[in-house]
Amino acid sequence: MFSSNSWTKCLICLIFITSGNSECPKPQVEGNQHVVLTNDALLKNDFSEGSEATFECANGYVKDQGSESITCTSGEWSTLELTCKKKDCGAPMEMPHLTYEFDKEGTLFGASARAFCDKGYQIQGSSYRQCYATGWSGRSRCEVVTCEEPIDIMNGVISKNHGKQFPEYGDVIQYSCDEGYTLIGNKSIECNEDGEYNSFFPECKDVNDIPLKPTTISTTSASITTTWTVPTIQVSGTHHGIGEHDTNTATISGRYHGIGEHDINAATSKIIQVIIILSL
Repeated sequence: MFSSNSWTKCLICLIFITSGNSECPKPQVEGNQHVVLTNDALLKNDFSEGSEATFECANGYVKDQGSESITCTSGEWSTLELTCKKKDCGAPMEMPHLTYEFDKEGTLFGASARAFCDKGYQIQGSSYRQCYATGWSGRSRCEVVTCEEPIDIMNGVISKNHGKQFPEYGDVIQYSCDEGYTLIGNKSIECNEDGEYNSFFPECKDVNDIPLKPTTISTTSASITTTWTVPTIQVSGTHHGIGEHDTNTATISGRYHGIGEHDINAATSKIIQVIIILSL
């Protein structure tokens, strides 16, 4: 029979053997959603005394500080010291005429950025970009706004077009007329930021086909009314009384500059003189 001392010794040995072979449960992450077990640790089912389990930062996060592993001791895991922080994508690559507006997250993982172009330029690619674990999504660039190809006008030519088939924002197109024709409209048109010209295309008209606007002049004395219709002129005169009268001189101006250009209000040439004599 065993003595009481022998039973005591056996019990101590069993306790030592049991405690020495104790296992830890599968490690769990508590209160730290940015840390996950590595694939090796996830596939392992048994964690004996002294074994280790390793962790890593979740997708979109990078290591800040602390050890990535914990150790099984007496059936319990040591404290995990690993801490992680959001990945910083940094500012997107700089491109000409392109700027970004960031949300409150700035350039950190999960942040979004909106792309803007300078005046006269338009977005090509992504208008919004997202900061992912792999970096910024999409690509953005700015291209200059263009207008439609300027048309050729009858009896005129394009005197300036910058040598481009499709004028760009800010480009000015100039027209001139052939000899004997005058320009109707704006001589110069500019390509606007919306891709439209700031004016309609001009026309070239034959000088002889442009009528002068008629003006009716009336003078009344007593019961007699005299009316003339003449080209657009301005007449001034005052009837003072019996035997008194003014000489009213009307003038119209015009000057021929050169090929296709006329200025009706430039040089003055006397074309008609109206003498009104009123007597009672």
